Amino acid sequence: MNKPPILEVEYRLIKSKDKNAIQKVLDSAFKYGMFLVSGHGISSEELNAAFTEAEFCFGLLAERWSRDGDREEFAWSRSAMATAERRREVKNNEQFHMFRQKMDNLAKKFEGIAKDVAQIIGSNGGKQPRKKIKENETRMTLFKHSNSALQPHTPRSCQAPGAMDTGSRRDYATFALGLHIPTEFGEFRLLSEDGPFSFRVNPNTIVITLGEQIQEWSYGELRSAFGEINIEPEIQDDKGAYSIELKCSPSILNDAVDKNESISITDQIIFVVVVAVAYKLFTYLLS
Repeated sequence: MNKPPILEVEYRLIKSKDKNAIQKVLDSAFKYGMFLVSGHGISSEELNAAFTEAEFCFGLLAERWSRDGDREEFAWSRSAMATAERRREVKNNEQFHMFRQKMDNLAKKFEGIAKDVAQIIGSNGGKQPRKKIKENETRMTLFKHSNSALQPHTPRSCQAPGAMDTGSRRDYATFALGLHIPTEFGEFRLLSEDGPFSFRVNPNTIVITLGEQIQEWSYGELRSAFGEINIEPEIQDDKGAYSIELKCSPSILNDAVDKNESISITDQIIFVVVVAVAYKLFTYLLS
């Protein structure tokens, strides 16, 4: 695809509803289905701290982990953690509770950013009718990246022709927004209707992609895109590197639909009243 301008907006300007920032978000969302948010307030230290207990939980919550080539994945959700906590070997484990709390805190920060972004899109994203979305539970995936040279015979499934374009797209269809952030410099591979494109990413910015829910919400007016972070840590780096992806469906998008429907009903009532008054006036003049 032609290289899109990587539009980056400061989070403080999004929160303050700066007009120029809003326009940049909307322009990039309409054209490319993605944009970057800097100054998000999540430090690299906080990101790394979230993984302090993660290594321990790899074994403790083995059913939540999987390997895909040179990358390990941990699937997190609040309901999954609540279920895990009921297990005897987990219930009184201090490291598990620390891990759960740190991940919940991170998820809340990401959800706050997603809500502010969704509010901008919901309030300013065109004047066409909107379709309500299904408010799915937030899902967060933790990725531990290893150097691909250490896994020469197990390429990631997304590296197979068309794989990322099918499985990943089906997953993104159930969410409105995707937020992606690495713990160190890496590469983001973006897939959109125009094809693949890669660009550099770092912990100072969050990549925000629009899911198919938001494309359906806008009846195709907004574009969806999806992608993933890839990090190639040094071979001698035993700790590896990490990235986080959070997918969510902010309910505030449905608030915008309710508001539009409310305005539409009000307009209908006003129209009926005006017609009735005009009819009374007309019949009075004829009498």
